[in-house]
Amino acid sequence: MKLVAAACLAVAISGAQPAAVEGTWRADYDNYWTRNNSERWISVELRRDGGSGTSGFGIAEREAPALADRRSDGPIHFTLNRDAGAIVFDGRAANGRASGDFHFTPSAAYVSDMRRMGYTLSGDDVWRFAMHDISRAYVTDFQSAGYKLDTEDLVKSRIHGATPQFAQEMKQQGAGSLDIDELVKMRIHGVTAEFIKAMRDLGYKDLPIDRLVELRIHGVSPEFIRGMSDLGFKNQQLDDLVKFRIHGVTPEFIKALADLGYTNLSADDLVKMRIHGVTPEFIKQMRDAGYGGVKIEKLVQFRIHGVDEDLIRSAKAHGFNDLSADDLIDLAIHGRRWLKG
Repeated sequence: MKLVAAACLAVAISGAQPAAVEGTWRADYDNYWTRNNSERWISVELRRDGGSGTSGFGIAEREAPALADRRSDGPIHFTLNRDAGAIVFDGRAANGRASGDFHFTPSAAYVSDMRRMGYTLSGDDVWRFAMHDISRAYVTDFQSAGYKLDTEDLVKSRIHGATPQFAQEMKQQGAGSLDIDELVKMRIHGVTAEFIKAMRDLGYKDLPIDRLVELRIHGVSPEFIRGMSDLGFKNQQLDDLVKFRIHGVTPEFIKALADLGYTNLSADDLVKMRIHGVTPEFIKQMRDAGYGGVKIEKLVQFRIHGVDEDLIRSAKAHGFNDLSADDLIDLAIHGRRWLKG
């Protein structure tokens, strides 16, 4: 047995064929995510024999249906046939959980072909490429698209879905030749070809990558832009649209203000109102207290200086009736002077 192990180690060191990998695995029915809004992927945690820590990856439900079935109870066996080799899983399932042992056998042809493509892979590389399903075709497609990625970038691209197809789609949308970090950033934040096209159709053309990512981070979607356009904010500056999303200026907010008589407001007015808490509810409170139709700048000052229903009620209780908006602000700032008077 020791001689076999020594022989395997020697082969692995020579680069001819990485050694097999063994260890344990576990999965939970409730630990999953979906792709394309339908395909279910089960998260599987692996621990290699002799290794420290764990690693995880996703298995499509179609590859291991028993993992996605809460009713599974008993022995479980399935094989993931990757281009880099085969991962055989054995174990048991019960009560929505499954665990057992795995064995990975590397593909000698894969290792050899990858070497000819410029990748001298270690045993760890082959194992990771198998987990993340980095095939020879995947690498070839990247090279055909003009990319020569190292092993870390190949894994990163696969984890985040920054595929050769995605890179080509970005080129077709006029984004040019992007580096892998830009492609990954776009995938993480949901900058898709459809998003770029929709923004272009709305008049926002040739946007840089960082701008596109910023729009996605803050939720400036084509739907949001169309909704704001319908309310009079057509061809609005992107900076204003980002501010709208950051501060909560929504179509619903604008409509509620219009119902109270506040129309044709500027982007700056709307943002200022949201920053200082001039909400439709606050405006109604002021109207009920006898201060309807107060201008926006005065309402903002009301909020800044604490003019509210309680202050108005207290002022009236002290005989200060029919105060103007400016008087209320002055009272809020210099209350003691008013009370002495």
